[in-house]
Amino acid sequence: MASRILVAVDLGDASLDALSVACARARKTGAELAVCHVLPHLDATHALMAPNDDAVMAHLAELERRVRLAIEQRLGAIADAPKATVFVERGAEYAEVVRRAEVWSATLVVLGSHGRSGLSRLLLGSVAEKIVRHAHCPVLVVRKSPRSDCVLVATDLSDPSLPAVAAGAEEARRLGVRLVVAHALDLSSSAFGAALGGPFGASPVLPPAELQKDVHDALTATLRQALARYNAEGEVRVLDGSPAAAIVECAHDLGAGLLVVGTHGRTGLARVALGSVAERIVRSAECSVLAVRQVSR
Repeated sequence: MASRILVAVDLGDASLDALSVACARARKTGAELAVCHVLPHLDATHALMAPNDDAVMAHLAELERRVRLAIEQRLGAIADAPKATVFVERGAEYAEVVRRAEVWSATLVVLGSHGRSGLSRLLLGSVAEKIVRHAHCPVLVVRKSPRSDCVLVATDLSDPSLPAVAAGAEEARRLGVRLVVAHALDLSSSAFGAALGGPFGASPVLPPAELQKDVHDALTATLRQALARYNAEGEVRVLDGSPAAAIVECAHDLGAGLLVVGTHGRTGLARVALGSVAERIVRSAECSVLAVRQVSR
């Protein structure tokens, strides 16, 4: 199936950054490009007017015309922007973007994220977060990053996370940067105790240092096998600590411009479960994040 990139824009600065990134990807890969903007639902903007009110409908038609014109102007300001289909939807923003992506058979959704620091970064934004949770295909959350020295792939080595290695390798080749594949291992006493199902207040005995080294070595070998499986070249790292925090810190230390994370593929209502580690990474990373979903068959 041909590649199709759908970029969601609200015409704010963050979404315009996403539009530039989507245009560059489409131009380089030959993918079809579509731009989606969602107008507020009629009932939300005109609660006191009947839905068939001629004046209201005329107003919305004019608003849609202006939005299309604004999008075309933004596209025209991007050098060598590819031809793009423009969709203007009405309704709940995240739901309409997800619906349009599915109906249009998008292979990638691109959206912007307002840059934040500190505690406020934990709030990715309800619309962006819901799109990442519900979309049927990979989602690229675009953030401006001062450095872009590598692509970092985070994997828990489960089958659903392995396609992220392939996607990360492809991104590293496309960007001409090095690839690093990482797995985080939490051997803290609290994590080890939880894994063993120990009672509250218990103080579990951690594995001896020799065994911990053996585990690190085995995980390192498994990561190398994952690279070999996709004919990719790159570095492998086994990180210590809470997975989400360790991965985000590693991305910062490496100067990663893109962090790729695998998510568990689901359909229907179960699709809302992105996975706690992946979700924390998407929320708190400083750089762009590509969430790769493997849909169960």
